[in-house]
Amino acid sequence: MCHTGLVWTRTVNGRVLHFYLAGINNQNFIMRDKETGSWWQQITGRAIYGPLKGSTLELVPSDELTFGQWKSEVSNGRVLAPVAKYVKEYDSDWEPEVAKLPVVISFPGTELKSRDIVVGLEIDGTSRAYPWDKLVKQSPVVDRVNGKPILIAVGADGKSFRVFVSRIDGKDAEFFLKGESESPTNASPADAKTNLGTSTPGTAAAAASGVTKTPSNTPSPEKPWLLLDTTTASEWNFQGCAVSGPAQGKCLDRIPALKDYWFDWRNYHPATTVYKR
Repeated sequence: MCHTGLVWTRTVNGRVLHFYLAGINNQNFIMRDKETGSWWQQITGRAIYGPLKGSTLELVPSDELTFGQWKSEVSNGRVLAPVAKYVKEYDSDWEPEVAKLPVVISFPGTELKSRDIVVGLEIDGTSRAYPWDKLVKQSPVVDRVNGKPILIAVGADGKSFRVFVSRIDGKDAEFFLKGESESPTNASPADAKTNLGTSTPGTAAAAASGVTKTPSNTPSPEKPWLLLDTTTASEWNFQGCAVSGPAQGKCLDRIPALKDYWFDWRNYHPATTVYKR
């Protein structure tokens, strides 16, 4: 109902807890642990009622990726088997159905609609929301939150994303996309007819040369999704690791972030700002 996917540790004060869905609070679900009966808010990981009230679960870094992206990175990974009686739900297009439900909380006067998707992050108490449609158009996005340089990258599939500290060996760095993937997810029919020029730091490649391509029956291999940094001119993959150049072998630090509906993010982060570039 709120679009948030988060991973938390289950150990509190040395005790392993077992959770189940207990209800909904402002359209964000409440977890209840079997051991103490405490109620926990899913988006914050904080106990809001019961013996453990005030305790907070430890956030476990996680990604929101398409299965295709995940499989390309983890070839020998394992997939959790679905519960048999709910198997049809795993293939359902749930977002349009959820969008039909009324939103019980709203924030009039804000530039975003209640069910607009944002990527939300918090750095040392400072929160910021990034409209998803802007990220898809502008990726990679370089920004600064509470003094820390950050990089938000949307994958070639147009659905997966990751957030990093935009810093190499202690120096701030900007990144831009190297070329463009041939993936049909990102390319429009008009784009397929033009060659693309160079891109500027912090934005996706967008300058078309106007040269018409000759159609070919032989499919060309998909170009790898890579970023270039302006500090070392190294190439970086979607996992945030340099695969060539002076920085090869180094990886950027990760920043926890989540996809959320605007109303949910704003409700639990009332002081959030919104990315506007």
